Amino acid sequence: MHIGVDCDGVLTDLSEFIIEYGKKWFRRDPDNPDGYRATEVFGCSKVQEAFFGVRYFFSYCKNAHPRENSLSVIEGMKSGGHSVYQITARRFAAYKNPLGLYSKKLYTDWIKKHGYSFDGTFYCTEKDSNGDKLKGCRKFEVDIMIDDNPKVSKYLADNGVKVLLFDAPYNKYLHHPNIKRVYSWDEIAKAIETE
Repeated sequence: MHIGVDCDGVLTDLSEFIIEYGKKWFRRDPDNPDGYRATEVFGCSKVQEAFFGVRYFFSYCKNAHPRENSLSVIEGMKSGGHSVYQITARRFAAYKNPLGLYSKKLYTDWIKKHGYSFDGTFYCTEKDSNGDKLKGCRKFEVDIMIDDNPKVSKYLADNGVKVLLFDAPYNKYLHHPNIKRVYSWDEIAKAIETE
């Protein structure tokens, strides 16, 4: 089986990062802890979100903690004969400029630091992450995509891709016949075994 894996929100806990570091930056509790982006979580402008990102994004890229058991489950998938691909809309990584190269380097350094190994990587733009993730899934002939973004997950599911939706406050409302909600990497392992 070919399995696609998102990074931010799947290998890492994006919501936890935005809330923890957003409290430091905005000096207050979140307005909407169930939001997806800082603009939703803290009710800030896009300009304020950009300043927050400038201050903390690269630190997140270097220091984010992997989710529990993500490495062992991915290693188990690979040793079980599955191909595992990284399909990510990591901020700036799809840019073809020095910022994009730096973002990719931080990403690949983080992957190596934590021992992950993938059979391929597809970088998506943030602007069209729905369409780009579908392109990545088609390129790698993905049977199942593991993602957390509700808009991306629904788009993939609507286009025939099975999705394991990593549970997060910002995707609680999403239900779809091609989507199965999972709460941990151990649940992901069980879901893959039963496919």
